[in-house]
Amino acid sequence: MSQTRDISSPEYLPEVTIVVPTYQEVDSLGPLLERIGAVRAGGLDLDVLIVDDDSQDGTVELIASLDLDWVQLLVRTEERGLSAAVLCGLGVARGRVLVVMDADLSHPPEAIPQFAAALEEGADFVVGSRYVPGGTTEDGWGVLRWVNSKVATYMARPFTTVRDPMSGFLGFRHDTWSAAVDLDPVGYKIGLELIVKCRCRHVVEVPIHFSTRQLGESKLSLRVQLQYLTHIVRLARWKFPGWSSFVPFAMVGVSGIAVYAGLLWLFQEWLGGRISEDLLIIMAIVITMVWNFVFDRWLAFWYARQQSIARQFVGFLLVCSIPVLVNFFVTRWLLGDDVVVTPAAGVIGALVGSVAGVVFNWMFVRAMVFKRPSRG
Repeated sequence: MSQTRDISSPEYLPEVTIVVPTYQEVDSLGPLLERIGAVRAGGLDLDVLIVDDDSQDGTVELIASLDLDWVQLLVRTEERGLSAAVLCGLGVARGRVLVVMDADLSHPPEAIPQFAAALEEGADFVVGSRYVPGGTTEDGWGVLRWVNSKVATYMARPFTTVRDPMSGFLGFRHDTWSAAVDLDPVGYKIGLELIVKCRCRHVVEVPIHFSTRQLGESKLSLRVQLQYLTHIVRLARWKFPGWSSFVPFAMVGVSGIAVYAGLLWLFQEWLGGRISEDLLIIMAIVITMVWNFVFDRWLAFWYARQQSIARQFVGFLLVCSIPVLVNFFVTRWLLGDDVVVTPAAGVIGALVGSVAGVVFNWMFVRAMVFKRPSRG
């Protein structure tokens, strides 16, 4: 039997601290702590930190009644959210090795000694994986849930080759956690956030049997899936800031070509013969530039949205003036050709202007208009 010690003592530094975020998981906590206790009795020096989001479901009373000196309960009353609860727990955990696991009995605590061994052998990060040889999932997964998991895994490929980046069963050394920077998770899939922001290179996947939740309600929902998509975008912007700006900028430019051609066609149909072709082209160009500015500011230069929009718009117009002039004169020339129809003239004019200015525009707009805020 492992020696029992006062977990409140400053001298108590366990080998492993298990952080368990909870919200209305009281029915699962008893069986989970019983299984963790068996692992502890097997010789692994560990403690458990339960971080509860003020469930008010009997969790406080249950932990008090169990009276286990290696279990600590931290109740958060000002906010909720699984990722935030995990970060809160990791911030006060004292083990040399930190493990994060769910409270719903889907993660087997019996695998934790393998986590500790892998980290001892040099791994930066350990993931309890369903998708490596030996890993399994319980029967009952529907096709949609399986597809959702696979799609999410492929979306994580730019950041890691881990086969199960959606896993919430994680292990890493305390010094790895201490090296994390700019943590800003969205939703409840914090593993990928930690792998990226802790700059982990050697990630080991320990095969586990992933059990279907027996008690409580599943966290998987459309909202959670949208949060994961948002998380992927945030990680891409953090790890690949240049490409995360240039690719949306180019895509907005392509959309602007379609907008410009469509406006030329509409204006020609509605106003043809009543206003000059020069004014028609100018109107289409101005509206298209507003379109590009709005979406560039939102997607390509997200980090500058707190700056003056008026100043940015004026600067955007000035920087883009050269390709705009090219666009105007090419479109004007083509509209004078009876063979070329109006939408085609718009597409060709916009393409020529875009080719003339896409890289130039992005570099100068990024440097002069949408400046990155300095980090103080």
